[in-house]
Amino acid sequence: MDRQERKPVYSILDDSVDLEDSIHFFVIGLAEQVDLLQDDEQSSDYESLEERAALIADQADRMGYPEFARAARKVAQACADELKDVIQKGLFDVTELARCIRLGHRGAA
Repeated sequence: MDRQERKPVYSILDDSVDLEDSIHFFVIGLAEQVDLLQDDEQSSDYESLEERAALIADQADRMGYPEFARAARKVAQACADELKDVIQKGLFDVTELARCIRLGHRGAA
């Protein structure tokens, strides 16, 4: 994922008035959540990383970000399989997608 190629990512549920606040708070919290994922990886806490990545994937699905959810699930699966290179690549993808989601979310600047 080349950073320059990435464009804003929007929730497929953006039109849902019922989810407007939930989506907003999910996006606002993404930077902190990604930091926690990276901290887990840095400290080689793959069990925590697996759990946290699976949780954020579920949240992303509910908020209408399926691409982000898939990327986070790949990280969780790589942790379960103990594939460190795949974990690192997956975290890069998750980080870039989080950046693009924030670009696409009004009020998250």
